Amino acid sequence: LLARLYAEQCVPPPTDTPGRSEWQEKPSSSSLQSPSDPDATYGHKGKGYEAQIAETCDPANPFQVTTAASVNGANESDQHQVEPTLDQIERTCGAVPETLHTDAGYGSGANLVAAQARGTDLAAPIGSKGPEEHKASLRDFDMDAAGNVTKCPIGHAPVENRALRAGVTRLAIFSDEACTGCSLRADCPTQTRWGRRILRYRATEVAVARRRAEQETSAFKERHKIRSGIEATNSELKRCHGFGKLRVRRRPRVELSVRLKLLALNLKRYVSHLTQAATGVSAQPACAC
Repeated sequence: LLARLYAEQCVPPPTDTPGRSEWQEKPSSSSLQSPSDPDATYGHKGKGYEAQIAETCDPANPFQVTTAASVNGANESDQHQVEPTLDQIERTCGAVPETLHTDAGYGSGANLVAAQARGTDLAAPIGSKGPEEHKASLRDFDMDAAGNVTKCPIGHAPVENRALRAGVTRLAIFSDEACTGCSLRADCPTQTRWGRRILRYRATEVAVARRRAEQETSAFKERHKIRSGIEATNSELKRCHGFGKLRVRRRPRVELSVRLKLLALNLKRYVSHLTQAATGVSAQPACAC
């Protein structure tokens, strides 16, 4: 541990016999954070771990249950958690969900495309900044359901659409004559190649452009409100089950503790449902304040 601490958080000395070692100004987020738990890392929420939780949210269910739980380092991005979560939900429930509501931390073109390929609509807004308003961008081109461009922003149809790399990359080819004198040419994402104007784009870019347009609609905002419901579950886990500060160390034990706490939550909800069905009175949580 001392050797790791020295290697990860100290500045290498200029001589073989330094009188004093200096600390790195910004050590890596994966560097040693605690001698009592060498697996802990550092993220924007502090030292420790992050837990990924999925929960049912169908109003027709008699009660909601958690369907997936995993633990990752505090320094790991949520961007890498969508596919593992879908895998776990499929193992637990026998099928992937029709819709997976998440916050913007999980929203990316790659995740939208990957979820769609599995049959899941990843209802996640795109948090990154979009293209400048005065410039033409991919979102200004009309496309069909397959992702082929049908019209440019001023209404010209391409002379050809091509799919490359098994459809991952696409080309929309416009005649140079149609683009000559266009008022948007200076700000257009197309480029001149082979005497024509070529728009090169990926399936992930199409997914992002469509989601940016969709998330501005009232329909998307209304259906995405349900995502905030899991915050109540997070709060219950922290207040009633000690989820915020576990009494174990090292990642394997943390993972086991998280799964057991979520199992307890599901059992508690099931017992509450049975009690209400038998007596007509809703059972109060054991930790009600």
